[in-house]
Amino acid sequence: MNGAHGPTTGCCHRHTAGTATAPAATGTLRHEHEVILRALALLEGLGRDLEAGRTVDPAALAALVDFFATFTDRCHHAKEEQHLFPALERRGVARRGGPVGVMLAEHAEGRALLEGLRAAEPGRAAPAIQRFVTLLRAHIDKENSILFALADQLLDDAEQGRLAAAFEALEQQAGGPGVHERLLAGLERLEAAAGVLDVRALPPRERHPRIFSRFDALAPGTGFVLVNDHDPKPLYYQLAAERPGAFSWQYLEQGPEVWRVAIGRTA
Repeated sequence: MNGAHGPTTGCCHRHTAGTATAPAATGTLRHEHEVILRALALLEGLGRDLEAGRTVDPAALAALVDFFATFTDRCHHAKEEQHLFPALERRGVARRGGPVGVMLAEHAEGRALLEGLRAAEPGRAAPAIQRFVTLLRAHIDKENSILFALADQLLDDAEQGRLAAAFEALEQQAGGPGVHERLLAGLERLEAAAGVLDVRALPPRERHPRIFSRFDALAPGTGFVLVNDHDPKPLYYQLAAERPGAFSWQYLEQGPEVWRVAIGRTA
């Protein structure tokens, strides 16, 4: 990524140590999946625009491709391939014919699709975008529901902690201090340019203040799409109480895992 469109190097997002409900290593990887899903939503939107014959910003498309190459592959997949998968193999999880082998094959397929997307002319990139989005979403679902659940059964807290420390060292080696902040800032700029506010990766206490800040910065007649991991109905009631008559609200998607709401400023 270049200039205002995002960072050029580095890899991943920094996370706090795991808790009883979120083990250190798999908790980190699950959280990174949420960030990747945010980027996939943006990429999918560009693909829809291309399919509809609308012009897209080639710099935004290039920035997302670079984001997936750095955050997703150089960091997230590297953590799995260099540390998590070997730990599972040491616990008896076979690579060939098992979930680790499937994940590795999908990592390789994703790299090939990403390189094809990088080489494609922007106007002809829609099919490659759809294949990449479909692959990565299914991959994330399989890791969250199968592989990470298996890891949580097989790896004790001490091993999870060792893996988390190895993840941190990998980040430092690949990108150095501050790289995760730059990557996420680049993603947030792309979301803002696309009119999207995805709050799924934010702690709950930070969500409403961030949404209100975005809403208050809108000019009348403009809006954004809110992406959340639960029905944001409490936000609707708070807006109605604190910004009465000043907003519009339209559900675009209503669960069960993702909610999207078009929020506009009317006055």
